Amino acid sequence: MSLIPPFSPAPATPRTLWRSALRKRLRVRQVKMTASAINRLSYLPGIPRLLRGLKTFPLTRAPFRVTQGYMRIFPSLADAERAIAPFAEGGHQSEANVELHLAANEYPRPSDYPALFYLEPLLTTARRLFDLGGNVGNLFYCYSRYLEFPPGFQWQVFDLPVNMARGRLLAAERQARQLTFADRWSDASGADILLASGCLHYFPRALPAMIAELQPLPRHVLINRTPLTDGAPIATIQDAGRFRVACMLYNRQQLVAAFDQLGYALEAFWSVPEVSLVIPAYPEHSIPAYSGLLFRLVHP
Repeated sequence: MSLIPPFSPAPATPRTLWRSALRKRLRVRQVKMTASAINRLSYLPGIPRLLRGLKTFPLTRAPFRVTQGYMRIFPSLADAERAIAPFAEGGHQSEANVELHLAANEYPRPSDYPALFYLEPLLTTARRLFDLGGNVGNLFYCYSRYLEFPPGFQWQVFDLPVNMARGRLLAAERQARQLTFADRWSDASGADILLASGCLHYFPRALPAMIAELQPLPRHVLINRTPLTDGAPIATIQDAGRFRVACMLYNRQQLVAAFDQLGYALEAFWSVPEVSLVIPAYPEHSIPAYSGLLFRLVHP
């Protein structure tokens, strides 16, 4: 038997907690300042070449990555989530995230108009819309001002449990009787419309792989405000100021091909220039404009 007592970490004190919080704030500020400086300097002659050297030269690669912190690219969403975990400030479950989405969808944004245009004719025969990643139902409140939902129509939201709990309270407060919340992803089976607005890039699996689990398949899939790349899929970090989240950039051609294999036809595609994603020091992976797509099931 060992005579050495097991190690027990010292209990956290207000002073140590304060120091830890301060270190995190200083690190976040340093990463943001570095990212801002890189973005501003990138337009100067010779700077892109210098950045490429800093990223690839053996002696500078590691120090440059440390300086960049979490504002860079990652091979997978899991890698990006591990990097941002100490600095996420609640991430998707942050109260600031709910406030941001409600405020952003108080009125339609330019990218909402294509979604409204394609949704309107679908609603004439639709009984249920499944809103994947719908937060607290923010799009329901926005779109219901411009679309006429048929009698018995149900707008069903599926999100993180904490967000749906907030959404149920808000729906009761606003007496939103056509807004409901799903218990599980499988509830999307047989939906007339599957809506994935501003959320596809937060899932570790591409949406077609998730939809393949459903039986029957949704009749229509409308994707909006998602960053798609023409290169290899990669992950990165979105900094929303008060919180930060990891996101995945899926390949556009692979996404369309995967939907085609499921029996869906691409009905429409639109650009979302109001939203972009700049990855400091990685212009080749940055997304100048997000995308929107509408798929129709033609071979169930």
